[in-house]
This record gives sequence, C-alpha cells and structure tokens, in this order.
Amino acid sequence: MLDKVNLNIKPSLQTRAIIRCLLGVVSALLIATVNNILLPQISAIFALMLLDKGKNAIGIKKSIAAILGLFILGLFGLLLGGFVQDYAIETLLILGLAIFWSFRLVKIPEPIRLLFLILTLLLPFLSLTAEPLGDLILMDMIINLAIALGVTQLAFMFFPETSVSEKTPKEKEDVVTYHLDKIAINGLMVLLPAVLYFYFFRPNALVLTFVFILILGLDPMIYKSKKGLALILANVFGGVCGIIAYNLLTITPTFFFYIFLNLVIGLYFTYHIFSGKKTVPIYTIAFRTFFLVMGLISSSSTSAGETIVERLFYIGMAVVYVVLAYKIITYFNDPRVYENEMV
Repeated sequence: MLDKVNLNIKPSLQTRAIIRCLLGVVSALLIATVNNILLPQISAIFALMLLDKGKNAIGIKKSIAAILGLFILGLFGLLLGGFVQDYAIETLLILGLAIFWSFRLVKIPEPIRLLFLILTLLLPFLSLTAEPLGDLILMDMIINLAIALGVTQLAFMFFPETSVSEKTPKEKEDVVTYHLDKIAINGLMVLLPAVLYFYFFRPNALVLTFVFILILGLDPMIYKSKKGLALILANVFGGVCGIIAYNLLTITPTFFFYIFLNLVIGLYFTYHIFSGKKTVPIYTIAFRTFFLVMGLISSSSTSAGETIVERLFYIGMAVVYVVLAYKIITYFNDPRVYENEMV
C-alpha cells in the first residue's frame, strides 16, 4: 500500500526540472545578496543559463574550467582596455577579428562565444569611461559565476536527471544551409558600427543598449519578423515584471517578502519554461530580462518609474537596431546556400 502511495507522489520529470531550476536560480540570487555581491542578479542569470531546459549537470572540472576561462577572457578584455586609448586603430582591428570569429567558430558552444564577445567588447569600453570599473565588473562576474556553478551542482545533486528521456514529437523543418563566412561578415557589419559609436562617443547612459546589441547580435537570423517581435515582447514583459516586483518591494521592504516575491515570479516563469510549448524561448528571455532590469533599478538613483521607461526604451533601441541592420545587410549579402551553389 505504501509503495503505491510513493509511486503516486513521485514527481514527474517536468516537475523535478521546474523545482530544480526555481530553487537553483533563487538560491543563487539570495546567496549573492546576503554576501553583498555587486549586482547579485547576475548570479541568477548565470544559474538560469545553467539550469535552463535541456541543460545537464556540469562536473566540478568543467566548473573550474569555466571560472578560469571567464578569468582569462576578462584579462584579455582588460588588456585591450589598456591599449585602446593609445592604439585605437589596432585595438579596433583586434575587436573586429574577435567579432568575426565569434560568429565563425560555430563548433564552440554559443554561451561561451557570447561571453567572449561581451567581455572582449565591453571591458575596453568600461576602461575608457572609468579605468577601475573594468576590474570591478570582472571580479563581480567571476564571483557570481562561482556562486551559480556551486548552486547548480547542488541542484542537480538533490534533483538529479533520470536516464529516461521524455520524447516529444518534432515538427518537420526545412533544412537550410548557410555560408559561415557570410554569416560572420554580416555579424561584423552589424556589430562594428555600434562598437565604433560607443567607443568614440562614450554614451555612459546607454551601456545597457550596448550589452543588448551584443546579446541579440549573435543571432544572425534575428531579422526574421516573428523573431524580432517575440524578442520585443519578451524583453518588455520581463521588464514590466521587474518594475512591478521592485514597486512591491518598496511597499514591503523586508527580506522575507523579497524571497517570497522571487519564488512566486520565478515559479511562474519556470513553469512556462518547462511547459514544452512554442513560447518557451519568450519566457526564458523574459526571465533573464526580469533579473537584469530589477538589478539595474535597485542600483539606480532615479525613481523606479523613470528607470523602467528608460531601460525598456534602451532595450527597444537595441532590438530595432539589430533587426533592421541584419535585414539590410542580409539583403545585400544573403548567407543562405541555394541548390545551384551546391557541388
């Protein structure tokens, strides 16, 4: 009789994945918050990337390698930051090569290429605006990544994956082949103008736009109308959730309510992330934007209402620029391989 009860209360794979992701992301956020780490929401974003749908447990060796890799990438960015003022042309040529190979080396996992792109381009820019800021951001990211990796290990330990995999029917999609060199050139043509603008004019208030351009720009197919609209909706939705959460915290500024609020909002997003629906990517992006916007609001000196309008406007600028730029560049340099080009 008891065995039957145990079988009935055993959580499904979906429920286990939701609990693992929810507790992992919230735990990373709380650990970073309690230890007064700068921008603790970065820990939650890292944890979400590690516990997202389809991700598996990362071993200790890979975790240490990830931390060392982040440190080396950060040092490379800081090194470029030290030369950017005296050797601007040479530095821009190196950044151009970094952008090109970030698109070209598709065998390297996308999160690693994205992290390389952000650190290589963002840290020199921060060195231009305030020299000590680059070191501070790098150390903050390393600590947040270490927290996220540690929490991820525990999350998979308490809620392990089973050997049985859930098979979901896949829709038939047309297989499209692309010229990798053309994709890399298109990515370079889209991101380099933004890099030149930020490096020469140094608009400190638009750092968020710069970061989102780098994040969105790594997807060369973002110019497709449905993708662009979905990204706008996802970022706006996540930003609105962030401002609502912040306003609720100003009404009840207690740590217990802070935990409760993150658990409730996190449960909503993780439930939809692991729902298996076509809207999963929208909720994943919205969840990341929620943490990003909430963190920026909490560290800002302006009011929450003004900040959310500014942040969403900056995010919208990034989306519009990347989508239009790719649409124009792809018209002149289509990376798709057609039948008459095949050998």
